[in-house]
Amino acid sequence: MTDFDLSDFEISRELRSMPARRVVTATRRDTSETVQLTVFSGEISQRAEFRRAIKMDRTMLAMLQHQSILKLLGYGESGGVLFLAMESSDSVTLSEQLTKGRSFSSEDMIEIGWQVCSALQLAHNLGLAHGGLSTESILLSDKLQVTVIDFGVARWLRAAAADNSANLGPAVVTVSALASREDIERDLRDFASLLNRLLQACHAEEDPETGKVTTRVMLERLLVRFESTGASGGPQRPWSAREFQGRLGEILIGTGDDSMPLVDHRNAATTSRRSIVVELFEPPESSLHADTAEHAPATFAWRRQILPIVAVCVGLIVLWLLAG
Repeated sequence: MTDFDLSDFEISRELRSMPARRVVTATRRDTSETVQLTVFSGEISQRAEFRRAIKMDRTMLAMLQHQSILKLLGYGESGGVLFLAMESSDSVTLSEQLTKGRSFSSEDMIEIGWQVCSALQLAHNLGLAHGGLSTESILLSDKLQVTVIDFGVARWLRAAAADNSANLGPAVVTVSALASREDIERDLRDFASLLNRLLQACHAEEDPETGKVTTRVMLERLLVRFESTGASGGPQRPWSAREFQGRLGEILIGTGDDSMPLVDHRNAATTSRRSIVVELFEPPESSLHADTAEHAPATFAWRRQILPIVAVCVGLIVLWLLAG
């Protein structure tokens, strides 16, 4: 990760503008590479808690190497203004896509969800939470390639707001070195709310076959479990991005067949705890051996037990004959 100065770039155009920051495209003067800069306001940049938070996270941000995460190229400060340099992207935010009237099927939403969950799981493994997932922090290409942006930004801004309200005292909200259980749960709830917003923005799908549960209905059943913010959500709610991803995969595989159970509906005492995705693609030999062992006739088992006795008797007879 490189330490930059704003003079290292030639700013091209503004992509997004917000009170605390603006996002622009720029060209590196040394390499002519097109990059994306997130430039924070001078007022925010001077708040101690904000500066501490961004400096604490930038090392982990550089470790986020994932096809669905915008890569951090460097960090810098110019004239008291902090900024981040990221890879450029031609994709636009989900918010812009919805404003333009783009519609998504349930299968599209699951594809988007699968990619976002994969990116979140990597970040959570490193101890980094996003902190502000929304339609503004997810870019989407025409071919449904997802790019998650603004990792940590919402958390830093909350820390800055707390720092400002605390006046001379310590900040009410601080950013810890590693994501807490609450941070991870917040990411999952925020993402569930995002998917729910996509569902509500798109027209209901017609069910081609009466009696079949549509992908949309199954997705709605999954998302409703996040409406409870406390522990009452219980085991019915995914507790990690990987589990969330697995549930989405099961819904997609189970399209049009309500008889295929989700992971959380299976009896843990009598079934495997592995994901149904793994079980469906398990090599057929393993199930064949299991069926053979389970359904082998009792006659063969009886013969296996008597054969050793017969062999011993024959051996004794042979020895008796030789001795005679």
